[in-house]
Amino acid sequence: MVDIVSSLQVALEIAKQLRTLNEKVKDAEIKMLLANLQSELADAKVEAAGLKEQIAFLTQKNTELASKLESRLREEPEMMPGGYRFSGEGPYCASCYETSGKKIRVPRSVGIHAHFGQWTCPVCKNHS
Repeated sequence: MVDIVSSLQVALEIAKQLRTLNEKVKDAEIKMLLANLQSELADAKVEAAGLKEQIAFLTQKNTELASKLESRLREEPEMMPGGYRFSGEGPYCASCYETSGKKIRVPRSVGIHAHFGQWTCPVCKNHS
């Protein structure tokens, strides 16, 4: 990315030098073309700077997500009545965790569903 920015800066400097030389030549068409070139190069330089910022942001976000994923992969579930416990919190649905890797908190079963099990997963409807 740095190479692109430095290349654009060099091109912008060349365009400025051409504009200076062009002042000696009174051709209006050349002046217009040089002005357009300088404008386009300036726009490209601004866009390159924006892309550089976006790359920095996305790199930081990628690092954060990789860190979260790594900590999640290292975390081992602990069995408890109703599912799994992670870091002392739970229960989480064992079925959802085993099939899709999702940690879904399971609330207590209430009403007519309580006879199926103590806990009911709101996603997969598993009773445990």
